[in-house]
Amino acid sequence: MNIDLNFDLQLLRCFEALLTERSVSRAALKLDLSQPAMSHALGRLRKLFDDPLLARGRGEMTPTSRALALVPQVREALSAAYRLTEKRSVFRPGESRQEFTVMTAEYVEYLLLPRLIARLNEEAPFVRVTFRSAQPDRALEWLERGELDFRLGWWPESAPALRAKRLMRDPLVCIARQGHPLLAGAITEDQFMSLPHVIQSERMKSARRAIEQAVLARHRHLQVQFKVQDALALCNVVTHSDLIGTLPERFARALATKFALQVMPIPMAIAEIRQAMYWHERTHNEPSHQWFRQVISDLAKTL
Repeated sequence: MNIDLNFDLQLLRCFEALLTERSVSRAALKLDLSQPAMSHALGRLRKLFDDPLLARGRGEMTPTSRALALVPQVREALSAAYRLTEKRSVFRPGESRQEFTVMTAEYVEYLLLPRLIARLNEEAPFVRVTFRSAQPDRALEWLERGELDFRLGWWPESAPALRAKRLMRDPLVCIARQGHPLLAGAITEDQFMSLPHVIQSERMKSARRAIEQAVLARHRHLQVQFKVQDALALCNVVTHSDLIGTLPERFARALATKFALQVMPIPMAIAEIRQAMYWHERTHNEPSHQWFRQVISDLAKTL
C-alpha cells in the first residue's frame, strides 16, 4: 500500500488543530487552510477513526471520548515525525536569542533568579526566560503543545512522554518574628498546634498537604487565623504580629534577614518538599534545551 506521508501528517495536524480549537473555521485559520478543506479533512478523519470525533455544541464543537483518547497518541506521532526531519543546528549560547518558558513555584523562582541572571549575563546575554506561575493541572497540556519548555515542581508519576531530573529536597520550617514573646529559636509541638497561623490560600499546596497530614495524624488541628495570597504577604504578617507560618527552609532563610524572622525546625516529622525538572521527549535532544537543562541543574546545586 502506497502512503503519502506528507499528506497523512497534514491530516494529523488537522486533527490536532480541530481538537485544540474545537471549531472548523478556527482550525482552518490556524493551519492557513480554507474552511471547506478543513471540513473535508474532518470527514476523512471521521472515516479513518470510525468515530464522529467532534459533535456540535453551544459555541464550540465537543470532542467525543474516542477523540480525547487519541489526542496524546496523535501528538506523539507528530512529534516523532518532526524529530525525523528536523535539522540539528549548532547552539551558541552567546549568540542565541531564544526564549525559554518555565513553570515553577514562586519560591523556586525567587531563589533561582539572581543566579540565573548572573549565569545568563556571563554566558548567554540575549537569551530570554519567561516564568509562569505553577498550574500543575495545565502543565502537561502546555508541555505537549510546546507552550511550555520546562516545569519545575513535583509529579509523583509523570506522563510517559516526559523526561525528568531531580533537583533538590527542602524541609519545611516554622517562622516567627524576632522577639516573639513565646519563641526564641525553637518551638514545641504544643506551641506549633496552639499558636495562631497564617497560611497561603492558593499557593504551596504540597506544603499545606504535608502539614495537614502530619497534624491530622495526631488528631489535632492548626489554629489558622489568616489566609494570604503569597509568601511575601505571609512573611509580612508574621513580622508584624505574633502569628507563625511555614515555608520551605531555603526560602525561609533567604527571607529571614529582610523580614527579621527566626527560622525553627517544625517539631514533628513532615514530608520534605521535592523539586524536579520536567520536559517533553520532543525537546530532549535539542541542543539549546540540553544547554538550558544543564544551567538549571547547575544552579539548583548552589541553592
